[in-house]
Amino acid sequence: MSTKLPKQGFVFWPVGTGDSTTIAIREDDITMQIDLGHMDKSNDDDDPHYPVVDELENALSKKNGKPYLSVFVLTHPDEDHIKGFGELLKKVTIGEIWLSPRIFNEYKKDLCDDAKTFKEEALRRKDISIENDGDVDAGDRVRIIGHDEIFQEDEYKDFPEKWHTNPGNSITTVDEEDIDDIFEAFVHAPFKEDSAAERNNTSLSLHITLKNDDRTGKAFFFGDREYPTIKKIFDRTKEKENTQYLEWDVMLTAHHCSKKVMYWKDDEDSEEKFKKDIVDDFEAYQNDDAYLIASCENDFSDEEGKNPPHQIARKRYEAIISSGHFICTQDHPNEDNPEPVIFELTSDGLSYKDSKEKKSPTKSSALAAAVSRARGQDEPPSEKVGFGEK
Repeated sequence: MSTKLPKQGFVFWPVGTGDSTTIAIREDDITMQIDLGHMDKSNDDDDPHYPVVDELENALSKKNGKPYLSVFVLTHPDEDHIKGFGELLKKVTIGEIWLSPRIFNEYKKDLCDDAKTFKEEALRRKDISIENDGDVDAGDRVRIIGHDEIFQEDEYKDFPEKWHTNPGNSITTVDEEDIDDIFEAFVHAPFKEDSAAERNNTSLSLHITLKNDDRTGKAFFFGDREYPTIKKIFDRTKEKENTQYLEWDVMLTAHHCSKKVMYWKDDEDSEEKFKKDIVDDFEAYQNDDAYLIASCENDFSDEEGKNPPHQIARKRYEAIISSGHFICTQDHPNEDNPEPVIFELTSDGLSYKDSKEKKSPTKSSALAAAVSRARGQDEPPSEKVGFGEK
């Protein structure tokens, strides 16, 4: 396994049910990793899961003789989002780390070893930044994302403002260079009112825009957030008239295609109900030729009590997207030999780099009618349907 990163674009790795996304911002220079799902090399050559750390070690450009990753972003410290970080830290120089301390402050489960390593590394960098008033070298930088009350705590009260970003703002500086002509990360969440009882809903959530002249590629990353806070992201962003940060070409389905994104039990309800409003939001803000990515095993099921991925969520997603534009990472292009899902931004726009023969069919009236019927019901269509090309 050896994957060449695009000059500029997004790479979604097949790592089972877990998230691991690489963003090539500038060729052979600036690269970002959002979450990590490294799968150790197996003695079985047929193991379909990717050893992402080894892939990055081979693909990244080198600085001072060592592979260099500009930014590592952690949405939250579940093992399926941080697996392999200790190994990454040994093999690769990480220029800067982005995190929200809230993901640790409100985490009630025991941390896995890689999450503990990440937390220790983030705190080490935080201390260096305070000691040097933010004047720190690559390999020691950390960006803290959160609301002002975090910096009233003793642990962070002297943290330099230079490396602090409030949600609702954009980040365009990487490696001490303003690259707003090619990159923007808009921070949607965490919210001030995110509660400890909703652990998944403290995830760092980002909208990433890559730019190539007048062309853009926009991607959404929600972490493991669920219906209430994803709906809040859309509602508040519309209220602020910042809808450019809701538009998407690629969306990583939250929590590995969990039904809790669009099925929810409110306090007054006796059971979960389909929340059509969030699916309408997803549909309304998708750009032409958009794709949905489910980073998970191809074991979709609606069996009671089963963890994601959920088949009922997949059908809801497929009903709003062009046929063939819902991609499961572990089934791309097939389960036996999965390959990374790659999108590349060029002067012609963002394109899906399909090395196989899959093509999206054109729109048909029968499919459109099936989708229309399904959108007005509380149950998804019984057969796979899609819009076709827009």
